[in-house]
Amino acid sequence: MKTRPLIPCLLFVAALCARGADKPADPALTQAVDKINATGASLLPVSADAKDYRFTALNVAKDFDDAKLAPLAPLADKVVSLDLARTKVTDKGLASVASMKNLKELHLENTGVTDAGLDQLKGLAELEYLNLYGTKVTDAGVQKLAGLGKLKALYLWQTGVTKAGVAQLKAKLPGVHVNIGWTAEDDAKPVAVAASKTPAAAPAKSDAAAGAKPAAAPAASAATTTTAKLDPAIAAKAVVYKDVIAPIVAAKCVSCHGTEKKKGKLQMHDFASIMKGGSDGATTVVAGKPKESLMMKRILLPKDDDEHMPPTDEKQITPQECQILAWWIQNGASDTQTVAAAAKTPAIEGILAGLLAKGLPKADAGALAKIEKAKAKPLTDAEKKVVAEVAAKMTALNASLMPLAQDTEQLRLSVINAAEKFGDKELALLEPIAAQVLWVDLARSQLSDAGLGTLAKMTNLERVHLENTKVSDAGIAKLGGLKSLEYLNLYGTKVTDGGIAKLEGAKALKKLFVWQTGVTQGGAKALEGKVPGLKVNVGLSEAEIAKLTAPPPAAPPPAPAAKKDDKKPAAPPPAAKKDDKKPVPAPAAAAKPATQPPAPKPADNKAGTPPPAKPAAVKKP
Repeated sequence: MKTRPLIPCLLFVAALCARGADKPADPALTQAVDKINATGASLLPVSADAKDYRFTALNVAKDFDDAKLAPLAPLADKVVSLDLARTKVTDKGLASVASMKNLKELHLENTGVTDAGLDQLKGLAELEYLNLYGTKVTDAGVQKLAGLGKLKALYLWQTGVTKAGVAQLKAKLPGVHVNIGWTAEDDAKPVAVAASKTPAAAPAKSDAAAGAKPAAAPAASAATTTTAKLDPAIAAKAVVYKDVIAPIVAAKCVSCHGTEKKKGKLQMHDFASIMKGGSDGATTVVAGKPKESLMMKRILLPKDDDEHMPPTDEKQITPQECQILAWWIQNGASDTQTVAAAAKTPAIEGILAGLLAKGLPKADAGALAKIEKAKAKPLTDAEKKVVAEVAAKMTALNASLMPLAQDTEQLRLSVINAAEKFGDKELALLEPIAAQVLWVDLARSQLSDAGLGTLAKMTNLERVHLENTKVSDAGIAKLGGLKSLEYLNLYGTKVTDGGIAKLEGAKALKKLFVWQTGVTQGGAKALEGKVPGLKVNVGLSEAEIAKLTAPPPAAPPPAPAAKKDDKKPAAPPPAAKKDDKKPVPAPAAAAKPATQPPAPKPADNKAGTPPPAKPAAVKKP
């Protein structure tokens, strides 16, 4: 899910789906695609017609430089999404990007791009999304983007761009959303914390606490800033890492970075592992330097960035927790310092008072690993052989079966390139390894209710995409027993309120998408009441879509010109009486007519189909 408006995204997807797919593949095109994918990079079609492509160098970023963009030249007009984040691409390489005239989305995060390179982007008239996070661009450079009339989202975290530069750009592109992240000014703002012994109403939930993208914490008003003090006895006993930091990490980080699951080779279940870091070395926490600590960088990234942590479908770090983590790192990231001994600002003391209001946590840092999901048993050699055989069958069908992440034998299936021929019979080939499959993407495939019997055998399934398939209420009933299912996308299927009601047994379900189905708001609320923590997204109704896409009102007719002989000035207003103290109000100015309908808020989802999202090649909720 990106920040691009909903309706244009839906129209774009609809246009892609409407194109003919009956023409045979161009051999030269197929050869070029195969050559690029053989390097470890990924070039995949956006839809089944294979006319538009998305490219990512994520898996080869450390070795991907300007010269490696050359193989994309024959396909330049077909690339609509280009992800060069963390590669070695420089300003010189952007000359190749300049030829991609249909490019809509461009990721240049953490590259060597400077202001000079932005000259190459001036001609990308279709560009809607541009991410320059962590580059060397400045105010002068971003002004070169003023001619990109379709640009909707621009990310400039940790660059040389200032608020003044953003204001200058927005004067020329008023419709663009520009995000420069947190600044030193934002860091200095206190966060309101309700005093523990005050009966006053608690402040409203922050955006981050509610799951919105992290933003600068709002300045606390005098009425809501806490004056609560830490209990001296608790402060003397509490150890900052064990009793404050470790519980936050346990709740928000350990499920992906623990003793068993080690995304990016990073473990965070204990202090030593956090300080050791992952594949990037000892950079997760850099004592005394929160801005250089990878943990803080990832937390503060926009939520729609692939590297934002925690993942968008997990519980997010709150502004208060973010401040506490940064404070701990700034103070030296000690594992022995007590709360009483640590230097604290009044704002930090107020947050600590809230976190420790109920006394010291019962669990210690050594018990963090217990919060992780159950460990999958290692596969035997015989089981590994079966997995390899099934994977080969999937490859022959042009589907993809691969490990879910590094250091794991659990699997994910995607049939994006085989959707037209992949149905119930093909899915049944996975039954011998059903227990190893955790993520399944069957969107736009030929799957029917019969095939959901195979999914029901995948007892460890966590995420399932069934968008635009033939499944109905009868098939959905088979998924109610999936105890680990967290995400289910049923967009464009024939399910109704009665069908989703059969999912009440899936108690781990957190997100259910039912756009353009027979599910009503009432049915969604009923299921949410039976599955704690579940959010059911029914999308926009036809009436809401019609309202958003309605043409703007016609401009009012011009006022008639005054006649030449009409020289008499308008009569002045009557003089106020002595006892009339209130001034006569001036007539209100006529409101300007709207020029375009308001853009709807993007839904909280990053799936390839609605809610709209950026087309990520390797990471998909």
